[in-house]
Amino acid sequence: MKLYKTTIVIWSDQDPRGTELEILARDAICGDAYCSKMESIDVEDPESDSDWDGTEFFNCMEEE
Repeated sequence: MKLYKTTIVIWSDQDPRGTELEILARDAICGDAYCSKMESIDVEDPESDSDWDGTEFFNCMEEE
């Protein structure tokens, strides 16, 4: 199954570890942080990608 992989780089002046993705994204949109890169690619074989973690998330959505 082909999936899309998005890489986003957000720079901030506070330690973002433990911060929810939604808050980091909102900070970048509002100007409290800076997004220097957003790149999306299509991946034909996600299991061969070094960032793939074996999640079953997508399979669960298809079953609904």
